Amino acid sequence: MKKLIYIGLSVIAYSAIASISMANELDEVIVTSSLIDASANEISNPLHIVNGELISNDAAQSLGSLIDGLAGVSSSDFGTAVGQPVIRGLSGSRVKVLNNGKVVRDMSGLGPDHSNEIDLGHLEQIEIIRGPSSLLYANGAVGGIVNIVDNTIAKKDIESEKFNIGAGFEDGNAGNTGNASYAGNIGGINLSSSIQYSNLDVYAIPEHALHAGEEEAHDDEEAGEHEEHDPTSLENSDFAKFGAKLGFSKVGDWGYVGLSVADSTSTYGIPFHGDAHAEHDEDGHDEDGHDEDEHGEDEHGEDGHDEDEHEGERVFSNTDSQTLTFEGSFNFNNGLVNSMDYHIRRTEYELAEQHMDSDAHDEDHDEDHDEDHDEDHDEDHDEDHDEDHGDDHGDEGTLFKNKSKELGLTFDISNQQATQKIVFTASEEELSITGEEVFLATTLSDELTLGYYLSNQLDIAHIDFGVRYDQIDRKSANNTYDANLTSLSTSISSDFTDNLSVSFGLSSVHKAPSSMELFVNGPHLATQRYEKGDRTLEPEKANNIDLTFNTAIAGFDANLSLYKNSIQNFIYLDDTNTEQEELTVAEYRQQDAVFEGYEIELSRSVALNNGSLGVSIARDYVNAQFKQGGSVPRSVPARNIVNFSYIGDNNLDWLVSIKDVQKSSRVAAGETATNGYQWINVSLSKDIKASDDEVLTLSFFAKNLLNKVARNHSSFVKNEVPLPGRNIGIKANYSF
Repeated sequence: MKKLIYIGLSVIAYSAIASISMANELDEVIVTSSLIDASANEISNPLHIVNGELISNDAAQSLGSLIDGLAGVSSSDFGTAVGQPVIRGLSGSRVKVLNNGKVVRDMSGLGPDHSNEIDLGHLEQIEIIRGPSSLLYANGAVGGIVNIVDNTIAKKDIESEKFNIGAGFEDGNAGNTGNASYAGNIGGINLSSSIQYSNLDVYAIPEHALHAGEEEAHDDEEAGEHEEHDPTSLENSDFAKFGAKLGFSKVGDWGYVGLSVADSTSTYGIPFHGDAHAEHDEDGHDEDGHDEDEHGEDEHGEDGHDEDEHEGERVFSNTDSQTLTFEGSFNFNNGLVNSMDYHIRRTEYELAEQHMDSDAHDEDHDEDHDEDHDEDHDEDHDEDHDEDHGDDHGDEGTLFKNKSKELGLTFDISNQQATQKIVFTASEEELSITGEEVFLATTLSDELTLGYYLSNQLDIAHIDFGVRYDQIDRKSANNTYDANLTSLSTSISSDFTDNLSVSFGLSSVHKAPSSMELFVNGPHLATQRYEKGDRTLEPEKANNIDLTFNTAIAGFDANLSLYKNSIQNFIYLDDTNTEQEELTVAEYRQQDAVFEGYEIELSRSVALNNGSLGVSIARDYVNAQFKQGGSVPRSVPARNIVNFSYIGDNNLDWLVSIKDVQKSSRVAAGETATNGYQWINVSLSKDIKASDDEVLTLSFFAKNLLNKVARNHSSFVKNEVPLPGRNIGIKANYSF
């Protein structure tokens, strides 16, 4: 592995030196394609693309909740700070999160209470990817890929300077946000920088939201028993984050070379945890590893939490991430290879789970709320981070660390007939846990990948094809695991008539068991289980069939996708009838499963006198069943999604989104069903132009406008942690 990395580093160093030396010899600058353009060429029918401006004008949210309203895409939450993406019912390590085409290596795979470490500030777009092109970027992406695209390393020269500053306020969590960015070209060097922060207090919840099932039809007298102490906010649901990115690049007709540094820190409360496990019995647990007692009145008191053992205690996580990326592209302009893209990325990520007395936290928070956002915010942020989470901890806590290095090379061997790419990737990753909750020994993972991608337009059809070979080695204490995996994917699309196109896709994707699934052995309080891995687990093999129709009906654009994903050796967490350390023992096991469903969407745009009105109606459905019988835990319920959007000629835009989530019709053994709900979001934005280069954007948003009680069935803590209530906010962004 190390020899291969050294060889790759030598190739990259030679290319970078050649690129810089050639820059002084060539006068004409030919701009190369940006990552966004490249993605558009390589991806066959991406599921969704979300514009960065929509993200910047929206509320501060987790990655999963940000894309939750897209057809076929949802979120598995653990409070507002944590939202892991779910694509067609698949989540966790089966959905890869990337940043500019490179895997984000954090701790989200070690527990449902761990967030995806992504800086969502100053983005270009978010891509939801499936199909052959996804094999270029990550292994084991059975569900798909979420790619976060920014322009920190500019791949073409920045033509003019651009500054942006912004601020916002959200009343649902008494929170405020801010951001600033700069992009320009100084002496032929492109410079991009950005900072953003959010400081969100505990979020508001609707009346009786903590009493699972009580939002349905309790009589007035029974419901009135809770009014005196019915919470209006969710304890430990606060979230604060600070992120900064800085990038440089040099561009010429030889290609480009660039360097970026990204730093991100956050603190978020964990609104539910399992320290009171000694009080639980076996009957209140489902087979996927979390407490499924619907009301929790016997063990937890009337509000679903243990009033004796949790009162006065704050549980929270601190994260700290530094990522250094060196990347570039070298154009050969002759011979078999047209160009070579290369990158080296190094990430150091830490997550500390800790406990402290809530009274001490309240005092600190009151002081911080007045001081956090003055002119010296950066300095205050560091001081507050140290003061709040230093000597006040009630215990040692648990420290998770992930250190990783990745080398990637992509060779473009396209010709006039077809686009062709060859990819080589090598990575090393070290996961370690120290402190109070060591449920996984230090694990070392080495991965080598060789991939090939082809895209070709024939006379009667367009063909995309991808193949990927992965060599994966994992080592933990006295345990080892290795696998050699091959994945294939192809799609064929054709225009049968002027208004009907059909795409047919086949794929066979292998996913190796994760370090958790193989080697975990210890108490995992977030899932309230003593979890045990199995080093004899076989790789998963997902055989997927996908059929998509695009047509026009009565003035509407119509899209219908049908799919069936048969997964051999599907890995899941299963309860046993034994206990260890007063926790139910849960073991990682596997059996065959089938995920099948559809997405259908109708959309139409109507021209008006002062703009255009767009209407879209969508429905998604997935049925996840084990072949031997029974539903896969935390399956995604069917949803109906309606959007009304208006784009005005006077720079006034608005959007109304209605999401109708149906009651969970299929639940795993011992799992509680969740009620359906209707979720309405509204957003409004107005551009005020002082000149061609100066624009003030004012935006307004309202989340869960009807203040509905809602529970996410795909969440590990759906009974204990309701979704947020109404949240109204405003934002202002000034670009010049």
